[in-house]
Amino acid sequence: YIVDMNRKLKERADFSYKRINEIPGMSTRRAKGALYMFPRVDLQGSPWRTDKEFVLNLMEEEGVVFVHGSGFCEEFGQGHFRTITLPRVEILADAYDKLERFMIRHKA
Repeated sequence: YIVDMNRKLKERADFSYKRINEIPGMSTRRAKGALYMFPRVDLQGSPWRTDKEFVLNLMEEEGVVFVHGSGFCEEFGQGHFRTITLPRVEILADAYDKLERFMIRHKA
């Protein structure tokens, strides 16, 4: 069971890494054993002044919930958000498709 679950978790983390980095205005690092990622969103020239505004607007428009990075650390979390890699790939794909649509719609 553990070997199979670890394989699934790695697949989900790899998928999240690839998919987030494909979205315009986003970048992230590979997860190294964690079940979450902390992507950066380029707020410069965007309609959002803060990462909190970004995640709230995304939730309102697309129903996708992320946690704003500055909620974890005001200094180092600004311009980031936290996502988890636990859901099945199909659920992650749907969320990242909505995130990409949102970013394209609000492209500066």
